[in-house]
This record gives sequence, structure tokens and C-alpha cells, in this order.
Amino acid sequence: MINIDIGATAVAILTLFGIYSLMAISLNLEYGVAGVPNFGQALFISIGAYTAGVTYTRILPLLAGLESVHPCGPTMGQALQLRSEVMAAQPVAGFINLALTFLIAAILAGAVGFAVSYVTLRLKEEWFLALVLLVGGETVRIVVRGADDLICSHNGISGIAQPFYFLGDARSSSVLFMLLTLALALVAYVYSQRLTHSPFGRMLKGLRENEDVTRGLGKGISLARAQIMLIGSAIAAVGGVLFALNTGFVNTNDYVVTLTLDVWVMVVLGGIGNNRGALLGAALIAILDRFTQVGAIALNMSGSPIEFNYVRFIAFGVILLLMLRYRPAGLLPESPLTTNAHAVARRIKATEPISKRA
Repeated sequence: MINIDIGATAVAILTLFGIYSLMAISLNLEYGVAGVPNFGQALFISIGAYTAGVTYTRILPLLAGLESVHPCGPTMGQALQLRSEVMAAQPVAGFINLALTFLIAAILAGAVGFAVSYVTLRLKEEWFLALVLLVGGETVRIVVRGADDLICSHNGISGIAQPFYFLGDARSSSVLFMLLTLALALVAYVYSQRLTHSPFGRMLKGLRENEDVTRGLGKGISLARAQIMLIGSAIAAVGGVLFALNTGFVNTNDYVVTLTLDVWVMVVLGGIGNNRGALLGAALIAILDRFTQVGAIALNMSGSPIEFNYVRFIAFGVILLLMLRYRPAGLLPESPLTTNAHAVARRIKATEPISKRA
């Protein structure tokens, strides 16, 4: 029997929800709103994580006025101690480094998303982009895994502390980091809502529904899709930075194809094209994630031969199949109304004199 700290579990789930929300909103903008099939979500999330691995080992010491130590090989322990000391003693350097990490990750991921999509989406078959991103994500992961000086090859980099590490109290720092992730998720949600209901967002939905008609109206199809990929990829990279900070570890094994599947399950489960649905899907998967991890620990402690971790993948596959079969629009289907014009028209009609209506 294991004792569960309800408060710590709630903080962990809400933190995971904030991170997953960024990932789900990113994919929902790309596929749900614009109809761009991104099967390389893990690629853009990993860009954020790898950026964190580089900045926290190379830039953080410089911001603290110290010389950086090579994070791999014989000096790995020394570099880890240096990172920990800087994060504990110089919080300002930690926050500046975090801001730079967000900025660099968003720019890199956005540039990659824009460049790849602008080239591939000029072809008639848009699913070619899905294949390119799927293969590209695995290719980048293998290359990074083989690069000894980037994130220490297959060993990865540990000690990527979250910015409130300096408090010295695990509970307080966890709560503040949870609030940070939720705040960033809220910013991404508000921005995505405004974008979705803007003329640009309505044009993207028109492109999703009928490309030929949208093209006939003189809209730049390839550029519009590349722009939404830039935005979505940047949001995913921010989620990747937070993911790395939450685990405190950057390793290529965390950014495999199954991560992309997780994000797709969030969007399909919550509601394709609905940002609130993306949040709902992120919340459900965060809860399922935490409970499967607790279940796996409980079974291992009881000496059970069952590998409960694999139940998670089976459950995700079953959820995806059931949703596509019985509720393809998700738990919160997309609203057909994209502007306030309908409500304004109803108010005008309600206040219009009866004689004028006749």
C-alpha cells in the first residue's frame, strides 16, 4: 500500500495540465483550425527541450558571471553542481535564462515549422507534410542522440531546475511553477481564441473546409498555412521548455512518436477545432497519465509481473478509435459560429420596430 499526498498530486496534475494545454492548443491551431496535419509534434516540443538543455548548461553560468563547464564527459558532475549553485544563489540569472530559453526555442521551432511547411504545402497533397514531419522528428532525435556535445548523447542532461528552485522548499517552488505553467497556458488559450475568431482565423477555417474556394478568393494558401505552423510550432516549443523543467532532465527518449500520439489524442478527445476542447483533452490525459504512473508504481511494489506502463498506450489507442468511431467531433464539438455578427443581428432584429419589419 502506498501513501498518496493529495496536495502534491494535485499540483503535479495541474502542472502537467498546463504543459499539455500548450501542446494541445498548438496542434489544434494547426490541424483543428487550419487543417494542417502535423505528425511531427514531438519534433517542435523537443526543440524547446533541447534548447533548455543548451541554455542551462552554456548560457546560465555566463549570466551569473561564471565560466561555463562542459556538461558532458569527465566534467559532467562539476557542471551539474555549477548549475545547481547558480539556480539556488542567483535567481535573477535563472529567470533571465528562462526568458532567453523561451525566446530562442520559439524562434527556432517557428522557423523550422514555417520553412518545412511553406515548402511541402505547396504540393497538392498536404499529407506529404505529415510524413516529412514524422520522419524529420525521428531524424532529429537520432542526430541529437548521437551528438556527444549537445545534450550528452544518450546520457542526457540532468539538473535542469525550474526557476523557483532558489526557494529551497520543494512544495512552494512546485506550486509557483504550477502557476507559471497555468499562466502561460492561459495566455496561449486567450491568444488562440482571438486568432481563431479573427479574419485570419476564419480564412484558415475556410481553407480547411474548401481549399479551392479559398484559393479562388485570392488568398495566399501556402503562406497562410506556413504562418499558422510558425505560431503553433512556437507554442509547442514553449511547452517543450516547460516539459524539460518539470522533469529536470533532457533526454531524446522522451520525444518519440508516442508523444505526438498523446497530443493527437488530446485534440481528438476534446474536440477538433475547439480550443476549449483542447484544454479538456489535455486535462483528461494529464489525469490519466498521473493515475497510470501511480498504478505502475503500486503494481511494481506489490511484485506484480504486469507492466502497467503499457496499459497507458493501449488506453490511448482505444480512446482514439472510439472517438473517431462514435464522436469524431470530440467531447466539445467546434461551434459553427465564428463571429459575434449573429448575436448583433439578433439584437438589431429584436429592437427593430414592428412596422419597419413589415
